[in-house]
Amino acid sequence: MKIITINQLKFAVGFAILTILFRYGLSNILNIEYFVYVWLLAILYFTTLFIVGWVFGKKDYLSFPFYDVGFRFHLSSYILYITISELWFLFEMQSRYENIKTVHLTALIWGIFLVIHFFFFLYTRKNAIKGINKSDIFE
Repeated sequence: MKIITINQLKFAVGFAILTILFRYGLSNILNIEYFVYVWLLAILYFTTLFIVGWVFGKKDYLSFPFYDVGFRFHLSSYILYITISELWFLFEMQSRYENIKTVHLTALIWGIFLVIHFFFFLYTRKNAIKGINKSDIFE
C-alpha cells in the first residue's frame, strides 16, 4: 500500500506554503500591533487549510480508496506546522510578541488530538482489508 500519494504530496506543498505565509503575516501583524487582526488571520488560515485538505483528501479517496479517515493528512500537517514554526523561531523571524512556548503548547494540544485521531484510525482499520473498506470490496 502506498503511504504517500500525489494528492497528499500536493496538500503538503500547499500546506507548507500557506503556513509560511501565515507565520509571516502573524509576525508582521504583531509587530505593527494590530492584535485584533490576529484572530482574523487565524480564522482565514484555518478555513483555507480545511478546504485545501478537504479537496485533496477527497481526490485522494477517489483515486485510492484507503480507509484511513484522513489520518495521513492530519499527521503530515502536524509535522509540517510544528517544523515550520520551530524553524521560524530558530531563524529569529518571530515578532517580539511571539513566544516559543506557544508553539510547544500548540504541539502538545494538537499532538493529543493526533493521538486520539490515531486511535480512531486504528479502530476503523478493523473494518478494512489492506486499507480498503470491507463493504467496498464485497458489494
